[in-house]
Amino acid sequence: MVKLLFFDCREIETMAGFTRKLGQPVKHPKNPLFVADAPWENGNMQLYGSVLKAPGKPFQMWYSVIHKPWHMYLAYAESDDGFAWRRPLFDIFQFQGEKTNIVFTDNPHGPAVIYDESEPREDWRYKMVAGAAPSGRICAYHSADGIHWLPVKEGPILPTEPDCPMGFLRAPDGRDAIYHRFSGFGRRIFRSESPNFIDWPGEPRLVVEPDAGDPPQVQCYGMGATAYGPYEIGTLWLYHTDPKDTGAGKMRGYQEAELTYARSGYAWHRAAQGTPFIPHGKPGDWDQGNLQCASSPVFLDDEIRYYYMGTNMFHQTHWELEPQRAGLGLAVLKPDRFVALRAGEGAAELLTYALTLPSNRVLVNAATGPNGWIRLGILEANGKPVPGFSEADCAPMAGDSTAHAVQWKGAGAGAKIGGRQVRIRLRAQNADVFSIYSSESSVLPPYYRFSSARP
Repeated sequence: MVKLLFFDCREIETMAGFTRKLGQPVKHPKNPLFVADAPWENGNMQLYGSVLKAPGKPFQMWYSVIHKPWHMYLAYAESDDGFAWRRPLFDIFQFQGEKTNIVFTDNPHGPAVIYDESEPREDWRYKMVAGAAPSGRICAYHSADGIHWLPVKEGPILPTEPDCPMGFLRAPDGRDAIYHRFSGFGRRIFRSESPNFIDWPGEPRLVVEPDAGDPPQVQCYGMGATAYGPYEIGTLWLYHTDPKDTGAGKMRGYQEAELTYARSGYAWHRAAQGTPFIPHGKPGDWDQGNLQCASSPVFLDDEIRYYYMGTNMFHQTHWELEPQRAGLGLAVLKPDRFVALRAGEGAAELLTYALTLPSNRVLVNAATGPNGWIRLGILEANGKPVPGFSEADCAPMAGDSTAHAVQWKGAGAGAKIGGRQVRIRLRAQNADVFSIYSSESSVLPPYYRFSSARP
């Protein structure tokens, strides 16, 4: 499957009448879905952690809790539907003589977990990275069940303390990548990668930091990340510091998520700089303080779930240890709806660069408003219309669908556009267009597995 997304205009040669609009996941009305109210959680919960849905398994969550004077533990919860969560109890760590759901005790900082379906060793399918005792440096672990963890090697895999939530992913080419802080560089995001999860050669490379478009009170606290077709997409924990805090550590402020993306893993961009992808709550809301996204979203058949930790307390000195209300939130986005090209009442138009479609099967992810419509035309690479595939030959599309099927008179007559260089011209009115894609099969692959329309 080949797909055009609109994070930027890389595939577009000309465009008029469209404006870019950030898509924002919708927070679940019953948030918080899970509250840190077990005695061993101290009213404290950080999504220095992950939420996964592995095939044939329940939803699984790993989250951090902190005990005084300062010791972090990794706790585990699971759910059949991703809404109602439970705490399985184990003997791994006992609190006042009772079992708990804590599954890792080596003071883990910034833990992130993935489930690697391609891993042939069953006891290596769950993989975790975390800053851990005794060194505090980034270490790696493997597990058969996500509950009982073993180190992949003696000692750390990276000689740096993460001091932040980490992103952790397996790229389509088999590389493992971690997004973390690098000691001595403050709140900035670095990338390290490995060919085998055990060896992490080379220096970490800086990939995200505040730039000239940011006010002085913006810092990059951490970033979750996942593969999405040829992209990596991220949730940047953007930290807004209190302008009255003149201390070196800038410990007062709040966190919320911005949407980031990259094509190589190294050249990262913020899709809508200064606009939160998932904002923290309004004053009085349960998540008015810090909002911390899990290390990666969960891809279901028809939606993308962003789980996050919210708290009523702002970031401040020793904020992790003070009484607060902390819980698990959920925000949901339809597939591909990260950034829209929005057409208003006047007709808008875009023309792509030449690209190769795999077949006549072309679909559009879009939503139209009153009197809204979308039409696609196919042109030769030299700009001449392909007979039977012009906008006039296209049945107009309307409504809200992630898979509007484009119908042309030429396709009905047996003409073909797949397998050769063509351009797409899209015209729309009163519509949001999120993606255009083409598949060689009538059975579409998962929406998050696709190739770029233009390398």
